[in-house]
Order: sequence, then C-alpha cells, then structure tokens
Amino acid sequence: MLSNSFGKLQKKMTIIHALISFALIILVVASSFTFIWWEILAHEKSELISKIYHEGEEWIASKEPPCNATSINNQSMLAYFVEADGKTVILDQMGHSPVRDALWRKRDVWPKDNEGTRLIRCHDANGKHLRYLVGLVTVKDGDKTVGKLYMFKNMHFYYYAAKRTLFKLLWGALGMLVVAFGISYWLAGKNIEPIKKMYSRLQQFTADASHEMRTPLAVTRLAVESIRADEDSKLSENSNDALGMIDNENRRMTNLTDSLMSLARDDSGTFVMDMGKVNISDLCKKVANNLSLVAFDRNIVLKTQIDSDLVVNGNENALEHLLVILLDNSFKYSDADTTVILKAYSHKSHVILDVMDEGEGIKDEDKERIFDRFYRVDKARSRQLGGLGLGLSLALTIVNAHKGTIKVLDNNPKGTIMRVILK
Repeated sequence: MLSNSFGKLQKKMTIIHALISFALIILVVASSFTFIWWEILAHEKSELISKIYHEGEEWIASKEPPCNATSINNQSMLAYFVEADGKTVILDQMGHSPVRDALWRKRDVWPKDNEGTRLIRCHDANGKHLRYLVGLVTVKDGDKTVGKLYMFKNMHFYYYAAKRTLFKLLWGALGMLVVAFGISYWLAGKNIEPIKKMYSRLQQFTADASHEMRTPLAVTRLAVESIRADEDSKLSENSNDALGMIDNENRRMTNLTDSLMSLARDDSGTFVMDMGKVNISDLCKKVANNLSLVAFDRNIVLKTQIDSDLVVNGNENALEHLLVILLDNSFKYSDADTTVILKAYSHKSHVILDVMDEGEGIKDEDKERIFDRFYRVDKARSRQLGGLGLGLSLALTIVNAHKGTIKVLDNNPKGTIMRVILK
C-alpha cells in the first residue's frame, strides 16, 4: 500500500541521513582527539628535551643526578647517562624493577640522534602496559662531549586521561546519533511530504479517470453490439472490420480501467478482500478448463499437474484472477506447438502454484522490473497481443494481499516459471 511504501522510504532516508551524520560526528571526534593528543605529545617532547638540557647542565656544574629518589621509586622519571661511545655508563637511574627490564628490551628503538624523542609502548613481566616518552641529548662541557643523557617520562597519566576523554566523546557521539536519528526522521518526513501529496493527487486522478471512463466505454460496447444485432443494417466488409477494431479497443480500454481502479484501491489501502477457505485444487482445474480454448486457439498445449484437496485462506475471485493473469501471460509469450503447465502442490506448510512455459524466457535484468506498472519486456509483441503491462502488477498486488510471494524462475532448458507461494 501507498502508506507502507512511503513509510519504508522515510525509514530508509532516516537511516541514510543518520549514518551520514554519525560518520561526520565520528570524523570530527576522531580528528579532534588525534589533534589534541599530538599537540600534547609535541608539548611533552619539547618539555622533556628542555629538562634533559637543564639536568645535563646541573650534572656538569655539581654532579647532581637528573632524577631524585621519589621519581625513580614511583617510576615517573628515569635516566640513563653513558659516555659518547654508548658503552661506558656514567649514571644509571633506571631502578631495579620490571619497568627497567621492559625498557631495556626496547633499547633498539631508543632515539639515536641529538634531541631525538620516541614514545615507547611495551609490557613488563607482569603484563602491565607501559608508555614512556624517551628523549636524548648530547651533554657537552664547553667543546668537550661528556656523554649521552637519556631520560624517560612516564606517560601513563596522559594516556588514560586521553582514553577517558575519548570514551566521553564517544558517548557524546552516541547521544548525538540518537538526536540525529530524530532530526533525520523529521526531515525525511518533511522531504517526502510533497511527493506524497503529488502521488496522492495522481492516484486520485487515476481512480477518477478510470471511473469516468467506464460509462462511455460501456455505452460504446453496447452501441457496437446493437449495430451488430440489427439484422436490417447492411454493413460493408470495411464497416464490419471497423466495428471489430472498435470492439477490440473497447475491451482493451475496459481492461485497462479495471486494472487501474484495482491498483488505485491498493495504493489507497482500500483494496480489501473477504478471506475464507478456498479449495485451490478445484479452482485451478476450473481456470484451466475455462482457458483451454484460448490455448487451443493459439496452438498451445495446456497441461495440469494438480494435487487434490489443496486448501488456502484467501479470496476465490482474486485467486482466480491471479491464475488467469499468469496463464494468459504465458500464452502470450509462448510459441505455437509448445506446452504450458499449471502445477499446484504442497510443500511443508505452503501451497505452491507454478505456471511453466517454453517461451523465450526472461533476462535477469528484466526479472526485477516485470512487476512494475506498464513495464513490458517486448513492447512491440505486447502491443500486438493486447498487453497493457499491468497484469503482473495486479498479480503482485493479489499475492501481497494474500501475504504470499511470487517469483520468476528459469524453466530449463527453455522458458519461464512463475511461482506463487501461498500459506
């Protein structure tokens, strides 16, 4: 129905808008967090290098160690001072703990150039995560190089502070997503409102036009029948041919208006059927019998394979119309001296109806569209055979009203299977 279609469209637009908004929010959050973290890291690197220079000058002036006992014990700041050759240790203030062992195992990634820094991530023997910022400065006494001073600053506080900030930002982003969903749903509704109004007007026009066309079509049909029934009238062969064309076009237009009325009622939600128990086996036999002359007239063999006592919950008139549509469609697109088979059988808790033909088949790209209104695979042939492009649309409407499904399958080695599954 129309309301369901627009409801699905609104939900789809809401999801798309909300996901786009959420992606932008996450991008802003991630960019902001990354920028802030790198700014903090750049500041700490600069501060650490300045501190190493200061501690190097203090060592030259008074031999004062770079780190005090408290810093070493709580592992907030460590130092390692070696001569220029990198082998002779001048001062080791890395303590005696799993932290020292973990940092020593990462010695190959310590900075090697003057004023170089590295952020080292590792684990100690107890599995504890460690993050230390390491800086290197070459300490000189005048022109003489004294050695290389490494200092290690514990970044644990900064890391967990940043982690907590990130989680807060993500929770905020989640809240903004909820708000984005609400706003997107409202905007989607506002966006499709003009379309709904336009479609509603079109739907009303279709229903009104179809209704208004019924009377002149009925009058025209009666006039043709009256002329033909008048025994006193002497019509030429051309006149009889003209009456035949008028009658054929009248019937085609009548079928078109009836189909448009049914589809308009389905769009508006007024396509309501009285449901009851239907013996689908008897109905299939009845329809096949009624259409056997049509098949014979087109040199097509109509066969049936119908299981007995198949019962479904549905509307008998609508299901009969469905079978007529599917069989008539198969007749139109089947060549002479081919076979059309109507099968009805049960599978698990479902009743399955198969209409199988030996025609040219339907291309995969057309299978998705054959249920669209006015869509015809072979327009020239459809026009020649009187096709309107509405039959399968009506078939889909009837199947949906019965909460069933309809599928288009290939009939090997050649042809098409229209399969309807009913509960």
